[in-house]
Amino acid sequence: MASFRLRYNKAAGIWNNAIPLGNGRLGAMVYGYTGIERIQLNEDSLWYGGFLDRNNGAARGKLAEVRRLILAGNMKDAESLLIRYFTGAPYSMRHYEPLGELDIALNQHTPFKSSWFCNSAGAENYISELDLMTGVHAIGHEQDGVSYKREMFISYPAQVLAIKLTSSVKGVVNLDIKFDRGVISDEKSPDERRPGYFMRNGPWPGFRADECRTGNDGVHYMKGNLAGTGFYTAIKLETDGVLENPVSQLYVRGASEVYIYLAASTTNRDTDPEKRVRSLLESAASEGYGKLKSDHIADFEPRMERCVLELPGGNDAGFTGEDIEKAGADDSYPGFPALAALYFTFGRYLLLSGGRENSAALNLQGIWNKDFIPSWDSKYTININTEMNYWPAELTGLGETHESLFSLIKTMTEKGRDTARIMYGCRGSMCHHNTDFYGDCAPQDVYMAATVWPTGGAWMATHIWEHYRFTLDKDFLRKWYPTLKEHALFFLDFLSDDGKGYLVTNPSLSPENRYIRADGRDTPICAGPAMDNQILRYLFNACIEADRILDLNDPMTEEFRIAMVKLPPNRIGSKGRLLEWREEEKEMTPGMGHISHLWGAYPGDEINWKDTPDLLEAAKKSLAIRAAHGAAGGGWPLAWFICQAARQGNGRLSGEYINRMVSRSGTRNFFNGNRVFQIDGNLGAAAGIGECLLQSHTGIIELLPALPPSWKEGRVKGLRARGAYTVDIEWYEGKLKKAVITAGADGVVAVRGELLAVSSDGRAVAAETTAYGFTFVVKKDSLYTLTPA
Repeated sequence: MASFRLRYNKAAGIWNNAIPLGNGRLGAMVYGYTGIERIQLNEDSLWYGGFLDRNNGAARGKLAEVRRLILAGNMKDAESLLIRYFTGAPYSMRHYEPLGELDIALNQHTPFKSSWFCNSAGAENYISELDLMTGVHAIGHEQDGVSYKREMFISYPAQVLAIKLTSSVKGVVNLDIKFDRGVISDEKSPDERRPGYFMRNGPWPGFRADECRTGNDGVHYMKGNLAGTGFYTAIKLETDGVLENPVSQLYVRGASEVYIYLAASTTNRDTDPEKRVRSLLESAASEGYGKLKSDHIADFEPRMERCVLELPGGNDAGFTGEDIEKAGADDSYPGFPALAALYFTFGRYLLLSGGRENSAALNLQGIWNKDFIPSWDSKYTININTEMNYWPAELTGLGETHESLFSLIKTMTEKGRDTARIMYGCRGSMCHHNTDFYGDCAPQDVYMAATVWPTGGAWMATHIWEHYRFTLDKDFLRKWYPTLKEHALFFLDFLSDDGKGYLVTNPSLSPENRYIRADGRDTPICAGPAMDNQILRYLFNACIEADRILDLNDPMTEEFRIAMVKLPPNRIGSKGRLLEWREEEKEMTPGMGHISHLWGAYPGDEINWKDTPDLLEAAKKSLAIRAAHGAAGGGWPLAWFICQAARQGNGRLSGEYINRMVSRSGTRNFFNGNRVFQIDGNLGAAAGIGECLLQSHTGIIELLPALPPSWKEGRVKGLRARGAYTVDIEWYEGKLKKAVITAGADGVVAVRGELLAVSSDGRAVAAETTAYGFTFVVKKDSLYTLTPA
């Protein structure tokens, strides 16, 4: 198997280039300095304040009037009412904050922490390496004839950050260690400040904690309270040197090896965070570093090895930061195929490190956020970003990470019942375009192109059905059917007649896009945008199918069926494009990154090559026009374009977009962070790479449906297909060499394409040809090998 390592010959310098570690709850960004190591920390439940009830009861009384104005085309007056009566009170929900920073000074005492001071003069032979398969980060350097090594990881089983520091010469390690929760610039020198940095993050140095000291027991800790959210973090050390306690920090003197264990918690997680943290530290110290490491690898590595993509151009040593920088400077850089495989692996690494079971869902930054007032509050934007975070979960064999999203959906559904009732007088549950740790479902901001969108909860609920489609887990479906049903129930009440025989969402919008009306005025407000109709068809159908599979005979199922057929159909405009709004409107922003009206092509499935080829052609036209106006430049929009191109079966275009994503990541560690780091682009692109190799959204398995031409040979193991199948694929000269399908259930496999020879345990398996390919019968836990006939 190829090496999947990120290697660097110098420290990070800035946060965006640091090394991310995590276990779902605890996150760290490691700079890798030789003088004063900086490890920026996050705890996933550290959100400012508690739940805010921001539901605006005035909305319900104005709903009928707003609907009348929208259907009459009077968007100006409709917007005026929406701004006044349909915003949350207050406008914004809670935000996510960093835990702080752990600073470890090696053989020095300087209090400064910009990169100008953090590297030791005279340090040589520096190497920093992150093994993506094991989640272990190692750093080494030499100075004054001594070799210093550091190794660290964040353990899910033990719930601690574990660090090992050693030297080749005994007794030369002297450490000054302390927590910090002030704001320190990332810049190269104190004179090179980013404009606006302190405006966003507050004065320097500043300290946002109530206590930070070393107790008599030698445990260094930091604690504080954020408007009701208490937090506590601490470190415990084991060393062959001498521990000294100056109270303000913790000293190690004359050591040759030091083990540091760090844990953190909040009152959002534990009634007594301090008790929980100290218990974790005692357990970690009792286990010892070696046991913690072996347990961590035993937990992490098998999950990473479930799905592995290998493409030409790799090497056993792994890629360096310089390789990534070269890719960014040259679109024809020869390492691209292997770099794409590394990017795919890094996406899976981020998903596993940031979104484990029993953790909070991945927010806009995953769990890695350094800012006290982060961009978009580092919360959950559910008109694309949060959902995109989980696009690779099922396909790439990390379905258990979906549990963190389901936990958020559960919390949202509980709070969303009040929003549905108070603001709209409806049954069921709903959410607008944002939520937070506490499941706030009221409208966010005063931004007409997003604030009043009513379909965020419905989109989130579709992930429940997708998980079932991949796993066929009836127990899971039985448990979550009531949640699926609640989000569908809201729309039975909320949908209204448009006067043309259709049921439409009103008021609504196509997320963050605007159109220009005949009078020259632009507006985002509408009734029944294409995206809403596509999501609701998917959701209603999921409820109908779940009722059938579980044999529930739910009387509401017939209501869902009736409502579904009354939703407006997809329409193709005069230019051959899929229409985004009910009528053919002039777009205000032809290069809009949100391609909301293409939801039915991806992540949905109603627009596909098999059932609706005319709509798929219209989707292709829409995508091409958006791209021609600059929409596929980078970030999460480009990730969505990769997925769309793959669903279109366009390997050439998919490859171009993937190369663009790899080359324009903006950081040396592949973070999707040209302007502001958002994790969605990384994870959406990983899903898109997987879609190039395997698709199953039509109920038919497609092998290599959009293989980029430059990926002439390669192999992938462990991709998942709907129907509980695991698929391994090998190809050479751009053509299938072999595929192995492992059945997770009894059934009939349908495969698109020319008839292949099928065998199991060395015996031929009969296959029947169809209009699209062929089918064959499978038994649970059996392997089936497919080769060219």
